[in-house]
Amino acid sequence: MDAQTARQAALAALRGLAAGVPAHTLTYADIAKAASVPWQTVKRLLGPREQFAALLEGAIAEPVDTRDRILESAARVFSQRSYLGASLDEVAADAGLTKGAVYWHFKSKNDLFFALLDSRFQVEFDQHLPEAIELQSRHASPREGTKALLAGVLERVKQDPDWPRLFLEFLGQARAPEVRERLAQAYQQSYRMSATLITQQHSLHQQAVPVDPQLQAIFWSALMDGLITAWLLNPEAINLDTLIPRIVDMLWQGLDPEKQASPQGNTV
Repeated sequence: MDAQTARQAALAALRGLAAGVPAHTLTYADIAKAASVPWQTVKRLLGPREQFAALLEGAIAEPVDTRDRILESAARVFSQRSYLGASLDEVAADAGLTKGAVYWHFKSKNDLFFALLDSRFQVEFDQHLPEAIELQSRHASPREGTKALLAGVLERVKQDPDWPRLFLEFLGQARAPEVRERLAQAYQQSYRMSATLITQQHSLHQQAVPVDPQLQAIFWSALMDGLITAWLLNPEAINLDTLIPRIVDMLWQGLDPEKQASPQGNTV
């Protein structure tokens, strides 16, 4: 369970228990049992017991985990200063913490970046993947579902272009073996998620997957990486909204061994 999910569970447990007894009488153990998280986690996420009532009344802001504060600040500082230009001192200052507090959670700037990467993958898995599956289920054919899925990915890129720029910058650190290994692991995780989505997409339409899902995942990932890079370098000439449908139509015949439909066809 990630920090955000644990915090939500702890707050929900606190609200539920406080409906029957005064909030200040509740213990961390009470809340931990109801939320199914360790009591130490409850203490870290909810803060002092004497503030429980004020927390429920909205008189004080919900507590933010120190690690989450550092990640939020890192994303902001890296975007403003670039990965190479930013320092952990600047991240600590933005978070209102000491540099020692940052090192307590992250052993290096590389380690901090990978934590950011992991948190984004967690959001992809917990939020965007279910959304993508639901979105694809609305379409009568895998082809149209694929168009909608890729359009959704690119829309998130357009809303947050600093992240792909930051990721491209960080790829330059892959000369270091440990960085290259962790980046490879991140891509493998992405491929597994995409392969799962591809399999589910065809299952929704009771169709066999025409090409190895892992191979398709690698292909679509490479295609999207290239398109995003081209758009970042030349946004005036690269219109992602119009390119994606045309590219999917152009490629789909090659992905469909039965070749039943032309780019203008209705179903696949």
